[in-house]
Formats: sequence, structure tokens, C-alpha cells
Amino acid sequence: MNPFAESQVRSLVESIRLLEVLVTAPLGLYSDLKMLRGAINDPAAQDLTAGETRDRRLALLPLASQGRQIALRTIALVRESLAALDELGLTDGLPFGADWPDRASRVLDRAERQVGSELRTATAARVRGLYVIVDPEVTRGRPVAQIAEAAVRGGARMIQLRDKTSDAADVLRTARELKHLCEPHALFVLNDDAGLTAAAEAHGLHTGQTDLPVAEARRILGAGQIIGRSNNSIEEVVESQSAGADYIAVGAVFPTATMAKAERRTIGTETIARVKEMVDQPVVAIGGINLGNVASVFEAGADAACVASAVALADEPEQAAAAIVEAIAGVSPAGSG
Repeated sequence: MNPFAESQVRSLVESIRLLEVLVTAPLGLYSDLKMLRGAINDPAAQDLTAGETRDRRLALLPLASQGRQIALRTIALVRESLAALDELGLTDGLPFGADWPDRASRVLDRAERQVGSELRTATAARVRGLYVIVDPEVTRGRPVAQIAEAAVRGGARMIQLRDKTSDAADVLRTARELKHLCEPHALFVLNDDAGLTAAAEAHGLHTGQTDLPVAEARRILGAGQIIGRSNNSIEEVVESQSAGADYIAVGAVFPTATMAKAERRTIGTETIARVKEMVDQPVVAIGGINLGNVASVFEAGADAACVASAVALADEPEQAAAAIVEAIAGVSPAGSG
């Protein structure tokens, strides 16, 4: 076997072994991964002893919190090895059957969906407390990064960049800056643009009813990136839930003129309560929310409250954010911590 091909086969074996450790459920998927390795006719692909398997699991314990991310990168490594062998015409003489790459691709697809779903669930669980939109048109001329950093210092748990006017290259630079300043304290999502969201490696994408459908956005995003969707009625909520949105934004709860949303129908806090009973995803209240009324949306059951002008137009955005976080804590300590 060609030395390069041999190195790729060894990489395949070790990557699949790692996936067997990281992707243990559902059992059928774990079994399929193990059978993939077992179908490689190479001494390196033989089963490890119980002691060797235990040692490998122990070695991964310090990385337990990053297990899903490691699994996704390992899946990518397997795909890259298979692509390299195919592109270089090194498929003859390999220690597995001609149908093995297709089988592997199907199993990897399932593994990626499984791990991505788990990762998105874990990320969506962080959709809590104060959620701040930063928009260059709603900052009183201050850089959006300055507003975002102040909001995070004030206790915001989530930042969304909404920029309808800048060039894509400028939005991408800003998005990467915001992602860096948000970690590890807050989630960062980008509005509307799935391609930029993927490129910036943001935690997720926020879409509206007229934006790219959730299923199409999911094809562009990384497997672990979440999607939130705005809704103005119970019917829209049902559709967003069915489409697989990771969090459900509902509004406008109160009248608002921010970001050309004055025409949006006001739904009130009663709708928040109804939606919370309907869905398993985190519920984000949006529209006209400020220090004076934020407590009411949490009393209605919201997991997070999205604001723009209440923080971004304040003289002291950090203090404005901190005051809202304090008001949330009075109703929902878990949501503000």
C-alpha cells in the first residue's frame, strides 16, 4: 500500500476509535461505528483490550466538556482522509471493500446529526436572562463592540449583531470581534445571514419569518450552531417549532419603534405564557422591553428578554444592562445568573 494511503488508513482507524469513545448513544450508532472499524482489514483496526479502552477513556476525561466539539472535528478528519484517498486515486489496494466509503459516509452523517443536536441543545440551554441586540444604527454613534462589551460586563447573557448597512467583510470582522469578547460569558448570534454566521463561527443565527427557512439555514451552518426565529403569532410559533428552531423569539410584546418594527402587532405577555406552555425550546421575549417592564415577561414565563435601545441608547450601557439584570434576578434568579 502506498505510504500516503497507509497513513490515511491509520488516521481513519484512530479517528473511528475516538468516535466510538465520544459517540456512545444511541446504541445503534455506536455499533455502526464499531462495525466500520471492524470492516477495515488491518491489524491496527483490531479491538483494543478492556484495559486499553479504559485508559483511552480516562485520558479523555479532562476534555469531557469539549467532547462534542472534538467529535465533530474528528468526523471532519475522517471525511478529509476519505476525500484525499479518492482525489489522489489511491483507492485500489485499500484494506476495506469498495462500498466501505459510502457506508462510512452514511454513518458519519448520522453521527454528525446526533452530536450536532446534542451540542445545540446544550448551547440553547444557555439562552437565559438579558439578550442584547447591537446595531450600528442604534448606538448613538458608538462602536457596536463598545456597546456589546459594556452589555456583557453588565451581565448580558446573549448578544446579537444586527447590521443591515455594512459590507459583508466589515460585518464579518465585527462578528469575529464580538464572538471573542462574548466568550465565555455570553452567547453570540448573528442576524439573518447564515453564511456570515458560519464564517464567524458564531454560536448561532437569528432569523425572521421572511428570512432563509430554518432547514435551508441548517445546511449552511455548522452542525453545532443554533437557530433562533422571531414569531408574531401562535401559528408562527407552531411552524418555527416544527421547523426545528432551537429557541423561539416572541414579540413584539410591547409597542416598539426600534429598527423599523413599529408596524409589528403587539402580542402582550399573555402570549408569552401560552407559548411557554406549548414548546420545549427556550422562549425569548422581544419588542418594547425595558427596565420598567422586563420583570413582567419573566413573570409570564420567558427564559430571556431581548432589548436593543434600552441598553444600546443608554448613556451608560453597562449600568443599563446591570439594572435590567437586577430586575430579572428579582423574578428569575436562574435566568440572570
